[in-house]
Amino acid sequence: MTKTSVIFDCHHPKHYLALRQLGSWCSESGIKVIWTAREKDVLVDLMRSDGNIPFVMTRSKRGLLGLFGELVTYDFKLLKLANKKKPAVLMGNSISIAHVGKLLKIPALLINDDDAKANPQYPLLGYPFATRIITPDCLKENYGKKHRSYPGLHELAYLHPKVFHPDPAIRAKLNIPHGKKIFLIRTVALAASHDVGEQGLSREIVEQLVSFLSTKGVVFISSEIELTGGLAAYRFPLPSSMLHDMLAECDLFIGDSQTMAAEAAIVGTPSIRMNSFVNRIAYLDELEDRFDLTYGYKPDQINEMLARIELIVKDSESKHAWRRKRDKMLRSWVDPTAVFWDELCRFI
Repeated sequence: MTKTSVIFDCHHPKHYLALRQLGSWCSESGIKVIWTAREKDVLVDLMRSDGNIPFVMTRSKRGLLGLFGELVTYDFKLLKLANKKKPAVLMGNSISIAHVGKLLKIPALLINDDDAKANPQYPLLGYPFATRIITPDCLKENYGKKHRSYPGLHELAYLHPKVFHPDPAIRAKLNIPHGKKIFLIRTVALAASHDVGEQGLSREIVEQLVSFLSTKGVVFISSEIELTGGLAAYRFPLPSSMLHDMLAECDLFIGDSQTMAAEAAIVGTPSIRMNSFVNRIAYLDELEDRFDLTYGYKPDQINEMLARIELIVKDSESKHAWRRKRDKMLRSWVDPTAVFWDELCRFI
């Protein structure tokens, strides 16, 4: 008897991490998981380090024309693979699975946490062709009978305390004594299709942050952009697979990454983000307005952001306060893996 298989498609490290536990559940239940991916950031390396060897469809492109060409190529390669492997289900965040599922009459389950207003092309190009749409309920969007929302965030699928256990030796690996504050700055390339025309942390602001924070503790920078000049000395020296351990240990996170701002909040670390997406991302608004776990500032609000940073750094109890707020969030939200599993089992 042929073993039932599913294709899990990932375009970003977060998409893979959100499905990783589900992949383990599938394997334990006798369901074969076929991983597909685009070569972006550390995604493919991360998957391979877990022993999940993906079919790499494309390498990430930039600019609208490059991204459109990549989408066409990705659709074609995924169509060819799915036609050969004959999976029972296609699941993931990429709109390509919706296109391929529709063409091959294979159920396509889209999991997404981007607002339509922040990423309008996604629901336009993906949702009409999807079998199921699964989103956090904080999006406050309704796509009819094929839509399921749940109380939580995708990040909880890999950072819920039932799943994520931070490395207690992270300070020793960085040679930083207990009691000394650690600060992590994250900058991203803003190269996705929905990032065109958007702004994040400028080099000038990063240098200003480093100048201030380095007098209060140890500063590390994780960046999708090459760090040059004086900033190169602050590069996070450990493998990127240890960034979540770092997030859990550090005293403050500052960045222009939506994902890492949410991840820091979820592990109970003070979280500050600066970019032009502020007030346009529902799950971050929920973390800020409902749970007071992160604060967002637009690029022209540098003084307001610096004032908030100074308050957090001066407060010796800020880390404990964030853990209490994180515990409140955990009581209100669920681990989404159970939701993903329930939806998958409907079509297996």
